[in-house]
Amino acid sequence: MIKSAPTDEGRHEPADGLYWNESWYFDFSRADGTGGYVRLGLYPNQQVAWYWAYLVSPEFGFVVVRDHEVPLPRGDALEVRADGLWAECVCETPMEHWGLGLEAFGVRLDGPGDAYRGEIGERLPVGLDLEWEAYTPVYDYPYPDDHPGAHYEHAGIVHGELLVGRDRIAFDGRGERDHSWGDRDWWVWGWHWTSFQIGDDFAANIVKADELDTAWGYVWQPGEGARPVEHLLLETHLGDDDVPTAARYVIDHELEVDVEVLAPAPVPLVAPDGRTSRFPRALCAYTTSHGTGTGWCEWLQVGLPLGGKR
Repeated sequence: MIKSAPTDEGRHEPADGLYWNESWYFDFSRADGTGGYVRLGLYPNQQVAWYWAYLVSPEFGFVVVRDHEVPLPRGDALEVRADGLWAECVCETPMEHWGLGLEAFGVRLDGPGDAYRGEIGERLPVGLDLEWEAYTPVYDYPYPDDHPGAHYEHAGIVHGELLVGRDRIAFDGRGERDHSWGDRDWWVWGWHWTSFQIGDDFAANIVKADELDTAWGYVWQPGEGARPVEHLLLETHLGDDDVPTAARYVIDHELEVDVEVLAPAPVPLVAPDGRTSRFPRALCAYTTSHGTGTGWCEWLQVGLPLGGKR
């Protein structure tokens, strides 16, 4: 199995293929339904980067910064610039501490389905000044040694500020960090990914492809380390625009989890050849026998059209 090292935090030499991708995800949430996620995805064989910053809160609603035509970062830095966008992801201490910065114009949407209908809404300034600090060890996904990609994740504590319009919101919460590289064609097969934390004593991260019975990921508890997950029973309830409203898990045939969607934040995906997929991500409350916590989950819905009636 491939083991990640501190040198893996930076960029990797791309393999061939239009959809070779390297991405850095940072999710963050707290119990009142405030949170968000950042994703920087590099597509060097397309000479383009994708940048996402999605924020949700009862205070300011649903705010989107999304650009799929960002020039690739220069050198080794993870700093991107485009029209109305400056952002950086800075590795302060490998495998332990990252900083996130953003100055951009975003759009506040009336509802999650508007993400699939042109993202038409109120234009406003958006900013982030966040610190992400690990509180669980890195978990390496079990890729074969000869696999051309790799994937690792771990849970952390997130603090700093969110800026939306004229409002400056102090943030302290939990989150997950994900770094992966390899082929990723968003329009071939679907998946469900989930990550949540319950206080200082429980964290989980699981991914399951739609067509497979096997799942991957971990369940972490103090003193026990990260236990690999092998199976996820998933039941999803859909609402308008096929945006999930709730879910239920059984992890490895024993741990039951009730998932309440608090704030959907979906992403529209369009391939260079015109194929479409919907990618509803959501900040959720997770209830287990260990208590209730928050986190993010996602459903990649391959082939669903974009657009439609408001």
